[in-house]
Amino acid sequence: QNSKRGIRIINTARGDLIDELALVEAIRSGHVANASLDVFRTEPPPDQSLTGLPQVLATPHIAASTVEAQELVGLEAATSLREFLCSGMVRNAVNFPSVPTEDLSRLQPYMNLADRLGSFLAQLAPPNPIQAIGIRYYGQIADGNTEMLVGSALVGVFRKILSSSVTLVNAGAIATERGLEVIESRSSRNRNFTSVISLKLHTEQGEFWAEGAIFEPNSPRLVRLDGVEIEVPLDGTLFVIRNNDKPGVIGEVGTALGQHGINIATFALGRHAEGAVGVVRIESTRQPEIDSATTTRVVEELRQIPAIKKADIAVMPSNHSEG
Repeated sequence: QNSKRGIRIINTARGDLIDELALVEAIRSGHVANASLDVFRTEPPPDQSLTGLPQVLATPHIAASTVEAQELVGLEAATSLREFLCSGMVRNAVNFPSVPTEDLSRLQPYMNLADRLGSFLAQLAPPNPIQAIGIRYYGQIADGNTEMLVGSALVGVFRKILSSSVTLVNAGAIATERGLEVIESRSSRNRNFTSVISLKLHTEQGEFWAEGAIFEPNSPRLVRLDGVEIEVPLDGTLFVIRNNDKPGVIGEVGTALGQHGINIATFALGRHAEGAVGVVRIESTRQPEIDSATTTRVVEELRQIPAIKKADIAVMPSNHSEG
């Protein structure tokens, strides 16, 4: 009411921004001289009370259909596609974070690491629903936007437990739909690596916890499992064992694998108060003849070794790196 008489209104944004009945009254009283509208609360408008006024220029929500607008849309689409193909950068997506190219270059190795940690733990956790996911950052990676790291961890987890397609775009929505709590935290505590990602799955049967770091050249590695320092590349097929800390276990594990013609690429072992944790890695690219049926039999045989309390298998994509 305090605005000048004779104002002109243009709305090409959202129809709900304008009270259409009030606008009709304002035009008839002369308070509003003209209105140009491309959007309405209900499209098409159910009556002519507004659009029938001679002071109103109305278009049927086609402001983007001009020749100039269509040329700009094509140019922006081509530019976005070029940037994605050249750098992996996705701009202007309403449901995907836009990250500067230099930040994306820094994050990509850690996105891969978060994805693999999620996949690794999802294969060790029981099939019952995961209640929460905790992700903590140490070191340089803790600075800046970590949204894509969370998405990558969720993709890794869901890829192993869901049959539907999971991407960085829909991972967050899937977590919300499943009632999965995501807890992020940062720590200033010094670690042995420049940056560390710690991932923990909370389930009804306990917590499953792993930490990873990036080794040159961009090699994601497990550096801690269940609080035990242990170093092994996160690629190939990984046999994870929990055992009593007694002599002869390593020999029995090696024998079980050797009887199936499986060559060990890495054998990492760490101790804690309740025994020992071991991860045996075989490279899928080096031994493509080792199929899932064979590795399943190996896991069953490992579980029969008296000193082994638990044995699991996690199949990771190969990164073609040496152990």
